[in-house]
Amino acid sequence: MKFNEGALQIQQEKRINPTNRIPVLLENYIDFLKVLTTETNASFEVLKSNKSKRLDLIASDDASSPWYLYVEAEINLQSCINRFKYQEFISGAYELQKAYKLLEENQHKFPEFLPNKKSFALLYGLIGMVPEQYKWALSSIGLKGNVEQGTSMLEDLTQKLPKSNYAYLYDESAFFLSFIYLSKEGDLGAFDKIKNVCDAIPNTNLLGVYIKALAASKTGHTDEAIQLLIERPKSSAYASFYHLDYLLGLCKLNRFDNDAANYFESYLKNYTGNFNIKDAYLKIAWFHLLRGNIDKYNAYISLCKVRGQAISEKDKDAQNLCLQVYPPDLALLKARLYFDGGYYDKALLSLKDKKASSFTLTKEKLEYLYRLGRIYHQQNKIEQAIMFYTSTVSTGLNLPYYFAANASLQLGYIYEYKKNYPKAQYYFSLCSQMKNEEYKNSIETKAKAGLRRVAKQ
Repeated sequence: MKFNEGALQIQQEKRINPTNRIPVLLENYIDFLKVLTTETNASFEVLKSNKSKRLDLIASDDASSPWYLYVEAEINLQSCINRFKYQEFISGAYELQKAYKLLEENQHKFPEFLPNKKSFALLYGLIGMVPEQYKWALSSIGLKGNVEQGTSMLEDLTQKLPKSNYAYLYDESAFFLSFIYLSKEGDLGAFDKIKNVCDAIPNTNLLGVYIKALAASKTGHTDEAIQLLIERPKSSAYASFYHLDYLLGLCKLNRFDNDAANYFESYLKNYTGNFNIKDAYLKIAWFHLLRGNIDKYNAYISLCKVRGQAISEKDKDAQNLCLQVYPPDLALLKARLYFDGGYYDKALLSLKDKKASSFTLTKEKLEYLYRLGRIYHQQNKIEQAIMFYTSTVSTGLNLPYYFAANASLQLGYIYEYKKNYPKAQYYFSLCSQMKNEEYKNSIETKAKAGLRRVAKQ
């Protein structure tokens, strides 16, 4: 992410070797990564406007080179990733189809060309991660593939790349493989797998720091995530990546650090993109609520209502939560935050004096059952987890909250792990029958992936 230094090297190469078309791809990488890290509409428009110009430049290159079709496919693939991020799934699906056909032809011509395999693996992973309501766009243009195919190909590739002439593609392959691992909720070995493939990525690589810290934060290794983020390089040579402050704020909030709000404030002050703004205001509100400052809580809840856009599921959830009449119950909020940080004993301790009848609101009763199920699941107390998940499902089946749907998903994972495939299939199928409005897309996508897996058993 030293974009300025990279751009200077690219310009130098273009002067020395004006017929070399690899700089076209490298310039696209800069635009692609700017969209991923700044998340601004302006950076997205730059990427889209440059796409056709770059494809025109490549068209005049040497068609007998294995890089010829690969570079065209890669530019389409990078555009597709960002279209999916901005939920432009129809346009993204057609770019995915274009990339697929180019890679297929290139694979036939140059079967040993490893860069081709890297992009194919990523493509399969992307197909598998498209939300269920947009799968028709892929099937209508003949695209098939799943996350398991993409995972297997990238795992094989990370073994081969270091010993090849294409070792420089290792970091990128490990980065995308880690994202696929993280998307497979229910995989208790995800952190170790990610650590194994990412240890070779140096901590001078900001994207490497990000994926390592994200993996640690999402798998209950919050202390490790905080250390990585605090020690990350902060030289002005690097492009701005304010999402690292947001992630550090989340980790510190989950650990109940007294400076957690500072990192959310830094994110809101500097970030000019479209994501996590509502969620950052909500998290600052929670920070003050936990410290008994109801005035500051109300002030930030008011800001959450009017600032940012409810595009991502996180921001949609923040929007729904900030519209609630009452502040969240402190015991449930502490349990949620400690759980998200991987502090399971503290999460359980937060609820030790509570029972379902302690709560007056139906939503809180349901959340209490759900939180206990999640905590016991992570503590590997599976029978207790099953009991509370089952109660959550039966109580919340027809309610608009996500607790019952996600409890059903977790039961699917548990029975899949136990190799009780009929029960796993039942609970994965039940997810689509739920009335939840929250996190519906992501839960159903994961449930459908689970159904595909158990169908093969």
